[in-house]
Amino acid sequence: MGEIHWGRVLRLSIVALLAVCLFADVFLAWVYVSALIRPGCQPPRPNPAFPPPQTYTLTSTDGQNIEAWYYPSRNGAAVIALGGQQGAQGANLPPVDVLIENGYGVLQIGSRACAEPPSIVTLGVKEALDTEAGLKFLLTRSEIDPGRIGLFGYSMGGVTAIRTAARNECITGVLAEGGFYNLGEDFVEPGRKKTLPRAIFLYTIAGVYWLRTGINPWEISPIDDLPQISPSEIFLVYGDKEIGSGRGREQYQAAREPKTLWVVPQGAHGFNHLVAPEEYNQRVLEFFNRALR
Repeated sequence: MGEIHWGRVLRLSIVALLAVCLFADVFLAWVYVSALIRPGCQPPRPNPAFPPPQTYTLTSTDGQNIEAWYYPSRNGAAVIALGGQQGAQGANLPPVDVLIENGYGVLQIGSRACAEPPSIVTLGVKEALDTEAGLKFLLTRSEIDPGRIGLFGYSMGGVTAIRTAARNECITGVLAEGGFYNLGEDFVEPGRKKTLPRAIFLYTIAGVYWLRTGINPWEISPIDDLPQISPSEIFLVYGDKEIGSGRGREQYQAAREPKTLWVVPQGAHGFNHLVAPEEYNQRVLEFFNRALR
């Protein structure tokens, strides 16, 4: 047998270990991003407290057909509801019961995950195209005053609402709850102390998202879109347990008047309406009464 070259063995072992680590890093990032952009469809159920909504198919400018539920307006105003990955239909957030009860038309836009055929969820980019299709639909309705249309978004829907309003002057009021401030920064967590392996993993997540969607995550930046919403009114809502990660106060500072920030005491992502239900409904109704008056 020949002499063992231990230096070569060590180098090969290091290369093999790095290859395994790289594969694991990309694989885990791929799984994580898949959960974001391919969440699967959970068919929504109409709220039994109201008559069945009218069902429509919205066609976005990229050719995607999205289902939407519409509760007709009785007061001339309408609000487009925008949810998280599963859309805003039925009992999905944002909670719109108080608006329907008070005569507002409400258009609940569904998820791209439930489209036919299913499409990827992009966390606010292509969803803005769906919102614009919903806006065009409302502008064809005779019962709607075209100067009294608002957006109500939760989580990803809040981001979608901000992005849409920044590009459409006919939106007169935006209520955005629990959205991120910049997707790329949200992925990589700048300013937080972290190990080198974790930092590499987080940047891999951002890269995999970019690869699979074709969208630069740093370009999905509500904090940069917020100033463009003025003179329409913006209302930002965060629980005090989520406002730090969402940079809610920085977003509020970036927005121009008229603007409002409500930090819900003991509130958390998806639970603000449960922590303070009466005040939540009151603030939602007062905001749209004022913004869409």
